[in-house]
Order: sequence, then structure tokens, then C-alpha cells
Amino acid sequence: MIPPLRDAAADLLGWVRGYGRREKLFSRGDRLLVAVSGGPDSVALLHLLCRLAPELDLVLGVAHFHHGLRGEEAEEEARFTASLAASLSLPFHPGEGDTRELARRERISLQMAARRLRLQFLRDTCRQLFYNKLALGHTADDQVELFFLRLLRGAGPEGLRGMTPTTPDGLVRPLLGVGKEVVLAWLRREHLPFRQDSSNLKGDYLRNRVRLDLLPRLLEYNPRVQEAVWRAQTLLYEEEGLLAPLVAEAWKKAGEDLGPGFCRVLLPKFLELPGALQKLTLRLAAQKISGDYPLSAAQVEGLWDLARAGKSGGRVSLGDCRVARAGAELHFFSRLPVPPRERGTLPSAPGLFEAGGWTWRLSHPDRSSDKSPFLLSPLPPGGERVRVRGGTEQTYTNAYTPPETIRPPAPNIVRLDRDLVSFPLEIRHFHPGDRFWPQGAPGSKKLKDFLGDRKIPRWLRPYLPLALSRGEIVWVGGLRIAETVKVTGATRNLLEIELIPGNLGSRRIWEMLGALRAG
Repeated sequence: MIPPLRDAAADLLGWVRGYGRREKLFSRGDRLLVAVSGGPDSVALLHLLCRLAPELDLVLGVAHFHHGLRGEEAEEEARFTASLAASLSLPFHPGEGDTRELARRERISLQMAARRLRLQFLRDTCRQLFYNKLALGHTADDQVELFFLRLLRGAGPEGLRGMTPTTPDGLVRPLLGVGKEVVLAWLRREHLPFRQDSSNLKGDYLRNRVRLDLLPRLLEYNPRVQEAVWRAQTLLYEEEGLLAPLVAEAWKKAGEDLGPGFCRVLLPKFLELPGALQKLTLRLAAQKISGDYPLSAAQVEGLWDLARAGKSGGRVSLGDCRVARAGAELHFFSRLPVPPRERGTLPSAPGLFEAGGWTWRLSHPDRSSDKSPFLLSPLPPGGERVRVRGGTEQTYTNAYTPPETIRPPAPNIVRLDRDLVSFPLEIRHFHPGDRFWPQGAPGSKKLKDFLGDRKIPRWLRPYLPLALSRGEIVWVGGLRIAETVKVTGATRNLLEIELIPGNLGSRRIWEMLGALRAG
């Protein structure tokens, strides 16, 4: 970490170019989403990145989040930011949220709720529109404020070290080494307009009181208190760098990245590590999900206890990161929406239908088009007649097929015997007490046991879409159809169902399910 830039007459563009190179913030061809509030820091950041984009081959987009807190002032900031993006010929991605409602529901501060909504919007936008980097306009002065905020809350070395120029999940801060006065001087020199958030001048929030009250008082004791904080943070940053190779090796041994916002720690290998390295590995896993969210010593101890517990099922919340014990694994994942509760139905007619946050495509392919040998395994010796629901006897082509031999062509597409299905199909999600007869199994079992056998963790189960016929589960979306509706040699009419994520939430669930299936 290099000393902050405090010379207002310096070449800010050249300094940021060099800072980005030294801290490895950018790679050629990066798609970079720039978070712009309309304030001086983010406006300066956007203009600087626009000037650097051609030489660095960056593709830029502008995101702005409306917190719903400051009435017309916030509306004007949104209009200003949209106009700024248009003037620079950049795509503009607006978002909004009900900050007060989240603060009330979660019993958290307005600032915490605003940060949570904003970051979730920015990360969702990156995922949805394939931006691989997210640029924020934090400055060196923000680092000082954060140092005292965390000191007051009892943070350890990791928290006091402050924000980093880049994080494992693609967040970059090109102005983190620049003093606030430098940013303001550059905007004046370049005649670039910006907006001021009037709430920053109020003492309603702790951060504002640190900026407006505590720091001016500390300057009376040490006029160079900012430099003192920066030096301390640099030392902490350098010490962390010395440990980084050890932690990286530990992660190679005991950790696994499963996709955006999702990783896991393999506990048998994790428990072979020295105790101090175990705690650093847990910190790294949490950082992969929540970026700079600082873990207190008590939170790390709580994670450590969860990892060493004798049974699975425990869960811990760390800001926007969730940690869940799943058997011999510890799962770290970004906050999920509330499990869906809505129900839906699917008619017998072919077409596309929305139900439960998913899109369902139904079709009736010709029986002659069924070329899937996994559905037509030969009748074993001693094949038996099986009585199915409705009293109809049907000779199955196999009395039992080991589950590992059942491999559908794609996990989101299944074919059922249409004559064994009653319409409309009911669409819902997991209920305690659900039972399911998996294809190839000798009989029905509790759905939770089937999911446990497939290593589907408890925290993910409420999100899995289920299709039911006459109250019986005929498909656990993405996993298995039921024995009672499988295609056999006697099948005459087919029903093909394709499951497609219908929103960002269901897309995340599908990606997580796929990662667990692959693992």
C-alpha cells in the first residue's frame, strides 16, 4: 500500500494510472461497472476511468442506486447521474430500494440497510449484465473515518487495516490512495459538476459524527493524525501480505470456490491445519463473499466453533455473508432472498408458463423422438408388475435401477409418461414431511432424506422447485423425477418439461445447485 496522494497540484490521472498498475486493479478487456452517487468522489472516478478506458481497453457502465430517503434531492441526483452517463455515451443502470423498510424488518441502522441494498443491487447488476469488476469511489479520507469507526466497535487488526484496493470478488477502489482535497481540486480544475449529499453534514449517523466532531478534535492533539492512521494501516496491510501465501496454500488444501458469491471449506482437511491458520482461512472465506466486511474476534471464534462442532445444521450471519454447516463442509454464500412461498399450476397444453419464480416449458414430443437410453434400461431377471396409482397395472422395464446409472441429458430437462400425470401440475417448494419416490429407488422416502443423500444442504432445500401430480411429487427440479411417472417401454405419450430460472434469485439457486451437483 503506497502513501496517499495529498498534493492537489499533482497529475491525478497519471497517479491513478500508476496506482491501478501497481495494485493490479485492471486487466485489458475488463467490463467495469462504476457505482456513481453523483457526489464528488464517484463523479471524479467516472471521469478518470473514461479517460483511461481507451488505453486500458475497459468497457464501462454506470450504476446508480436510489435509497428512497431524501426526497427531491435524491431524485435530482438520479437525474444528474443519468444525464452524466448519457453525456459520456455510457449505459446507465438505475436501481432503487426501500431502505426504511429493510432497517425496520432487520432491526438495523438506516446506513447499514442502505449499504446492504446498494451492494446487493450493484452485485446483481454485475452478474446479470456480465460486468466482471465493480468500481467504488472510496478515498484515503474514507479509510481514516473507517479506522476510527472500527476502533470504536472493537475491531481487530483485519478491521483496522481498512479497505483494500481490490477484493477477491472483483471490487476495485482506484481512488483509495487519494486524499479528498485532491479529488475536489481536480474537479474544480477540470470544471466538472457534481452533487453534494446534504445528509453528510448531519450528525444523525456515527460516521458523520466521526468526520465532523471526532477527527477535528483529534487534530488538536496531533495535526498529522491522518498520516498516523495511514502509517498504521500500511503496517497492518504489509503484515497481512506476509501471511497471504500461507493462507493461499491453506485455501488450496481446504477451500473451494463454487461460483460467484459461493464457496466452501472442506472440514476434514481444514481441521488438519494449525489453529491460527484455520482462523485465517475462515476469514478469507468470509472475505470472498462480503469483501471488506470486518470480522471481530468473537465472530471468528463463532465460525471456528461451527467448524469444529459435532453435527451439521448450524448457521451464522456476517453482514451480507451467510455461513452454514452442511455435514463435513462449511458453506459461505451471499445473502439469499426469503424462500419463495407462492404456488402455481401448469396446464396440460404445451407452452411457456411462469410459476414459483421459474419459467416452465412444456411440450409433447413424439414417442419416436425419445432416444434416451437411460430411460429404457432392459428388464432384469425376475422383472415384476407394479401397481401404480389409480389401480392400473404397468410392467416397468426395470424393477430397480441404481441411482448412479440415471443420467438425464440435461438437469433442467426431463421426460415423463404423460398418461401417468394428472393436470394441472402443482408447482411449489419444499414442505417438512414431504415424501418422494425417486426414479430407480425401491420405494418412497422422506424428501429430506433424498436431498440429504444427494448432499443438498438444508439451507438450499426451501428454494428447490417441485412439480406435483395429484399431490405427489413427480419432479424435484434439477435432481430427479419420480418412479411412478418415468418413461418405460410401454409409454405411448411423452411430456417434456424444461426448467428455466425466471429471475435473479432463481438463477442464483440454479447456479448453486449446479455447483453442488458438480462437486
